[in-house]
Amino acid sequence: MRNTGDQRSAAEADQPVDGAGYGPASPSEATGTSQEKSLGVDLCLSHPELILTDTIESSPDVTVRPEQMVDDGTSSLLVIEAAGETLDQFETALERDSTVCDHLVLDWTETSRVYRVEVADSAVRITPSLVRAGGRALDIKGTSGQWLVHAQFRSRAALSQFRAECSDRNITFRLDRLYWTSGEVNAGACGLTADQQVALETAHREGYFDVPRGISQAELADKLGISPSAMSQRIRRGMDQVVGSELGLSDE
Repeated sequence: MRNTGDQRSAAEADQPVDGAGYGPASPSEATGTSQEKSLGVDLCLSHPELILTDTIESSPDVTVRPEQMVDDGTSSLLVIEAAGETLDQFETALERDSTVCDHLVLDWTETSRVYRVEVADSAVRITPSLVRAGGRALDIKGTSGQWLVHAQFRSRAALSQFRAECSDRNITFRLDRLYWTSGEVNAGACGLTADQQVALETAHREGYFDVPRGISQAELADKLGISPSAMSQRIRRGMDQVVGSELGLSDE
């Protein structure tokens, strides 16, 4: 079940308003109140020189998620997790990928591997432009030669700026979903806030709900850069929202 109260389709959202960007005015703009809401988006980005594009295109069943980027002033090191069935084929393509070099396997299971790679200077990057425009990436994954980005922008103008930067760099930009959100009310799945949705998606992906658990709550918190207490609250409140929404239960 999905709460679509504030959502707009990609077609509606793609219409500029007042030269600022996408979709209708935010709830605060429409009512004249001072309540601020940010913009949640799902984007699909592609370009031949985006990091690891050739590698993820060669193994369509493998999904790649960036975990950490470190820049020491002389090189940029990226930690990624690759999950899928054709990891040997993926690794062969990784060795030939011109956007990265010096790959090192940090951890592995039968269906996933964690790599550290050095990013080439010529590689096209997504997140610096996104952050510079006034956004933050909540989740990024690469599959079938494309990067799927779940992000939050401070305004329509910020999203427009990011799209303009993508256009200037010939990055293909597709808007799949757009909605207004705030810290407490989000038009995401089951009415989850953006933080709750990312917490639950990460917990599910990392095996937190498996028996036995594949990851601890403290380790999940570390992945998202938040405290264990905050992680616990997001999971508990998110699960409460999902159960209430799916079973049609009322808080009253």
